[in-house]
Amino acid sequence: MNTKLLFLGMLLAPGLALAGTPINETRSVDAGARIDISNVKGSVTVSAWDKNEVGITGSLGEGAKRLAIEGGGGSLSVRVEGPDRKGMLSWGSDSSMQETILNLKVPRGASLEVGVVSAEVAVSELSGGQVQVDSVSGRIRVSAVNSPRLRLESVSGDVEFDGKAEDSSIETVSGDVTARGVSGRTRLETVSGKLQIVASAPLKQTEASSVSGDIEISGGLDKGGRIEIETMSGDVRLGLPGNLSASIEAESFSGTLRSDFGTVQKPEHGPGSSLRVKVGDGDGEISLDSFSGDVTIRRE
Repeated sequence: MNTKLLFLGMLLAPGLALAGTPINETRSVDAGARIDISNVKGSVTVSAWDKNEVGITGSLGEGAKRLAIEGGGGSLSVRVEGPDRKGMLSWGSDSSMQETILNLKVPRGASLEVGVVSAEVAVSELSGGQVQVDSVSGRIRVSAVNSPRLRLESVSGDVEFDGKAEDSSIETVSGDVTARGVSGRTRLETVSGKLQIVASAPLKQTEASSVSGDIEISGGLDKGGRIEIETMSGDVRLGLPGNLSASIEAESFSGTLRSDFGTVQKPEHGPGSSLRVKVGDGDGEISLDSFSGDVTIRRE
């Protein structure tokens, strides 16, 4: 996983708030501007409005050096800077920082990139721009967002998405993932967290993988679409519509395999079970592979 921590850059004097003071700033930007936000600890809340401006309110935590606001027009950076430190990756000095609260209003069509360490992130009501959020331990919530490209990554925080995304990628190590509204190309990955997808439209290309976390997907499959699920020890539950048209291949080495489509085959000797069935015209492809987890395919 490539989790970005965006706290590097030149220290410029214009556009800053001193530690321990309230934040109340406004900057003019283009309607489709790119907005970069970074925070160490606390929270980042971003919502949309119909103005070509970025409004920033909140409070800067004690111990932070400053809030640097740089750029304008097509690109704006809002960055919480920690105390001076000797090395680029010397994060020890950040432990003395108190929480910084950032509340931003941005143009509805803006593209957004947020990087945090230990801060919760909430994004809502954006439409048309790309959205990317990278977090180490904070919770990520993205709602009422319509984006052509969505990227959400967290190490230990949970991730929730409820909106529309043509191309989405969500990754965690131990956090749970809940994605509602995805329909186009979707990729979900976790080590030990639980993955749940509820599609709002037929899925076109969906990949979900985990080591020990459970995977649950509910939704239809577009003509020519593909669903691919892999897990080592997590359980898998796949809910499909009765009018499904797809070829299904499922296999579990030592877990239990159940399906409302076709007949599960078990070897005469030894563990394991498998399923290979063509449903309808077989327009799409569905592949499920588990080593020790149970696999359940249900008709909904």
